[in-house]
Amino acid sequence: MSAKAGRKKKRKPPPRWRRHLVQAELELPPPPASSFSPGDREDPEVYEQELEWWQKPSAVGGLAAIAAMLLLVTGYSLYAAHRDRGIAAAAEERAKTLTLRAITSERPLRINPNPRSFSANPDATIDWPEPPEMLDVFLPVAYSDFTSFWLAIDKVDQGRVLVVQRIAPDSNKELRLSLNSSSFGPGEYRIRLQGYTWNGNRVDAGWVRLVVK
Repeated sequence: MSAKAGRKKKRKPPPRWRRHLVQAELELPPPPASSFSPGDREDPEVYEQELEWWQKPSAVGGLAAIAAMLLLVTGYSLYAAHRDRGIAAAAEERAKTLTLRAITSERPLRINPNPRSFSANPDATIDWPEPPEMLDVFLPVAYSDFTSFWLAIDKVDQGRVLVVQRIAPDSNKELRLSLNSSSFGPGEYRIRLQGYTWNGNRVDAGWVRLVVK
């Protein structure tokens, strides 16, 4: 046999004899110094942002309360202004009706008195003259035998306005009064007539209801 044949080739072991690979578990290096754990609370700026003062719930609640207060103040101011305007207008109207002003014209006003009592409805209704006028009021009393009369004018719910004593009718048997309209404001007026007897006593002789609008 030759030398080559005398040499035996080394044969590889069968696969079942091979050693299985094993994964090695290596330890991880420690974290760097800048790392932090969730439980570390030493530096709050690292894990949460500080809110501005106007973003905090207390500031928002305070602003809402101030806005509600301003709304209430504005509502009350509007109400007070409206009320004051009404008061001023009423005061101006009262001042106008209570101030005696010069007349610019004359107007005759003839009213027939009711000889029995005040009528259920006004005997006359007129608009309050503006500008003021001189009202020549005529009260026919031909139905009565009295020659001298007592006359009173009362404003309903306020009081007595005028009293005239011993007024005599003219040749037309009419009682005549001249009144400045600025001395009588709007409202209802009641005129009462009484006749004088021979001994000076007074007897009811007529009633008038006058409404000034």
